[in-house]
Amino acid sequence: MTDIIKLNFPVTVDAHEYAELTMRRPKVRDRLMVDKTDLSESESEIRYFSNLCEVSPDVIEELDWSDFVKLREKLQAFLVSRPSA
Repeated sequence: MTDIIKLNFPVTVDAHEYAELTMRRPKVRDRLMVDKTDLSESESEIRYFSNLCEVSPDVIEELDWSDFVKLREKLQAFLVSRPSA
């Protein structure tokens, strides 16, 4: 399952404009991947979101803070959601 996050403030990275990001549901291996690195907590979070959205970490780094918060909220929604019956 994926969900589209519309950005309030589109970003341009490498001549490509991102007006929205598609985030997929996280798997345990996604968390393990960033936990195995020597990155700071902030850098790990950026790497985590870049993996879930399948974009370069540069894209996540360029986001307006309000759009970054949207990613966090979507992740939280994925973590507490239950499959429909």
